Amino acid sequence: MSEQNVRLTFRGGGWVLALLAFVILAIIAWAVAPAVLRLGDHAPGDGATIESYAFDLSNTTFDDETFVAVMQHRDMSPVLKNPPILTAEELALKNFNKRKQFLVSDDLVVGVELGGETRTYPLHMLNVHEVVNDTLGGVPIVVYWNWPSGYVGVFERVVAGEEVNFGISGLSGNGVMLMYPTSDKVGGEQLFSPMLERSVTGALSQLTPITHEVTSWKDWFARHPDTTSLSPDGQFKKRYRKGDPRQYFLNDTIYFPVSEMPNDGVDPKTHVVIINTGGENVVYAIQDLVAVAGEDGEVTIDVDGKPVTITVGSAPLLAIARDALGNTLPTQRSLWFTWYANHAGSTITSPTKQ
Repeated sequence: MSEQNVRLTFRGGGWVLALLAFVILAIIAWAVAPAVLRLGDHAPGDGATIESYAFDLSNTTFDDETFVAVMQHRDMSPVLKNPPILTAEELALKNFNKRKQFLVSDDLVVGVELGGETRTYPLHMLNVHEVVNDTLGGVPIVVYWNWPSGYVGVFERVVAGEEVNFGISGLSGNGVMLMYPTSDKVGGEQLFSPMLERSVTGALSQLTPITHEVTSWKDWFARHPDTTSLSPDGQFKKRYRKGDPRQYFLNDTIYFPVSEMPNDGVDPKTHVVIINTGGENVVYAIQDLVAVAGEDGEVTIDVDGKPVTITVGSAPLLAIARDALGNTLPTQRSLWFTWYANHAGSTITSPTKQ
């Protein structure tokens, strides 16, 4: 029996394969089109020169080698503005599912209490968004987290008396990602360093810090059972847990240039808590506080002649300072090398248990 050559003609079924190929190409085009459009039409910035980001660069306070572009353009991080919030009841429902809990006991959160309202901003969400523009207790606030510097900050969203929203500049100044107040007109905006709590270009403008805590979800919820929470954005749901930068804290790599680095023999990536005494910042290594704390997880130390009780934890690493009346004191949290670079002459104080 001789072999027969089989030819697939359009009418004989080839149209099915042609249609299938067309559908596949259409799906691919639909999937990649947003990314292509973003590449062709994005915010200012070329990933190399700070001038391309179109900010006001007058009166810049950084040296050239520490003022660098670290993102391809402005606002590469998905900054949140007026985000959806989970009520206490909705939060309880999200945590009811034991397999896919939104928050677990040892999650680090930024807790804020204002105007009789409490709210939590989970760090695993801030790893992705970095900046959250919100309103709490009638006060416009911005919550900032920059993991390469280890810095957490909460401030009023007010510049020169005007309420604003903040964006991510894509530029780093002495190891800290800089923010800027957004506006309808793009170009000429000032840059702000959250760690310095002020503008670093243009006319001097101070940020007003908001007292907050960086603590565990277990600790925050125990004291604030009626707390609300930042709600997860469905677009980034899969990124929240996968974006955990903990490996960064376990190696020697430093992403953004700083000047000067500390030379005191302390691991540059040591987590420190800074307590403001009203006239001076006192810096403690959180691990040192953990080492001298009692079984109750607290240590009372003398800060500027006043007793301060610090609640600490090692898993997760946290330190919350309170005065003699139990009021939370204003603190800042950072990695040692970035705090030192931005606050010349700083030293780490060794805690002495009272």
